[in-house]
Amino acid sequence: MSNIVNRICDTLHHLLESVEVDRSPILTVAYSGGVDSTLLLHALAHYRDRHDLDVHAVHVHHGLSDNADSWLAHCERECRFLDIPFTANKVDIEQTTRTSLEALARNARYAALHDYCKQHNSILCLGQHSEDQLETVLLQLKRGAGPQGLAGMGAFQWRNKVLTLRPMLQESKQDILSAAQQLNLNWVEDESNADTRFDRNFLRNEVLPLLTARWPQMAKTTGRSAALCAEQSALLETEAKTHLSHCESVSAFGTSMLSGKYILSLSDSWKRAVIRQWFASKGALAPSQAQLVQVLNMLNAREDATPKVTFSWGYVARYQGSLYWVNNADERVKRELTLPEGSTLTLAWLNLQLRFESNFEEEKPLQLVVKTDVKGLKIKPANAQVSKPLKDWYKYWKIPVWERAKIPVVFFKEDAIALLINGDVVRLHRCPASFQLTVVSS
Repeated sequence: MSNIVNRICDTLHHLLESVEVDRSPILTVAYSGGVDSTLLLHALAHYRDRHDLDVHAVHVHHGLSDNADSWLAHCERECRFLDIPFTANKVDIEQTTRTSLEALARNARYAALHDYCKQHNSILCLGQHSEDQLETVLLQLKRGAGPQGLAGMGAFQWRNKVLTLRPMLQESKQDILSAAQQLNLNWVEDESNADTRFDRNFLRNEVLPLLTARWPQMAKTTGRSAALCAEQSALLETEAKTHLSHCESVSAFGTSMLSGKYILSLSDSWKRAVIRQWFASKGALAPSQAQLVQVLNMLNAREDATPKVTFSWGYVARYQGSLYWVNNADERVKRELTLPEGSTLTLAWLNLQLRFESNFEEEKPLQLVVKTDVKGLKIKPANAQVSKPLKDWYKYWKIPVWERAKIPVVFFKEDAIALLINGDVVRLHRCPASFQLTVVSS
């Protein structure tokens, strides 16, 4: 067994000891059939024979090459030879305007790998090496990334709730090729790797040869710089999490909110760091610099304004001096539901149940109607002196605009008789005294 295989096994062993994992985890290799993943597969087969664990292989079939079927067949044969369970996952990629085929393929590949790892409670192992790290850092530099982006790929990291290990990150491409040839391994060559229309291929084929010819140790030194950036990024993240914990709370409607007063007390740099950390804690992409400016500028908007900044998942809004994380419309919110007497109705979007009991003898059976997104209604709460439009009561109760469409209004025949506000029943003056509405957690 070559020295590089032993190094990969030692690195893998060290990584597994550095993180909390099961004693005998399943290691899943992202196996494309290329030389990098092929050497990793053989190294993990060697590691499996020395330790009590299972190794699986997953091949993602993108269907983008005429050779895709033959690559799949090759990978299946190699895994059969090594007695490694093999799974092929075919994904469909539809390129639309203003989208990168390279990015679409990458996202589809990771989605398939993550799904498999979650289903099998396994650890994902990738065959990325030092030149891959150099390419990643250069691409991040091109995008204007900060310390987190310039940290490149970590030897171990959690992504989409899947632990990912890269035990070959310190190895060079040349050493990988030499070892694969020495071990007489068989691998496939993806012809798309020569297509320099893709950014990573352009760097790999056109730029890196020039850089490494002049500075042979560039991949190694870049890896060292990435590690230093990762260390600094971890320190910043720890401090940003501390600030976030001091200013984040949950509204009465279950919405994450940040204290505008606290954020405004921070320096500009920490303001941005806390907002980025807020996004990270929600699993959302970090906001751009322009979006960060928009979000923070909302804190200085006029007092009666409710500005917002829109994102793919929803928007951030400012209300009464605080920032709110508002997801896209909840599909669980129903426009109209019926509630028969003696029954319990589940309001899934509020995680509540509403029960209706009555001693009303005038009409049987009784039935209430629960509606949301009610507008143009004038009501008088049972303990109030005057009737006012519903929107005015919402303002009085300090209910954010985006929460109002979710509020259940209970009707008996044509009359509104109650609302659910902050998990409590607000009885209206037309609610019969014999009607009992009870809220319980679902």
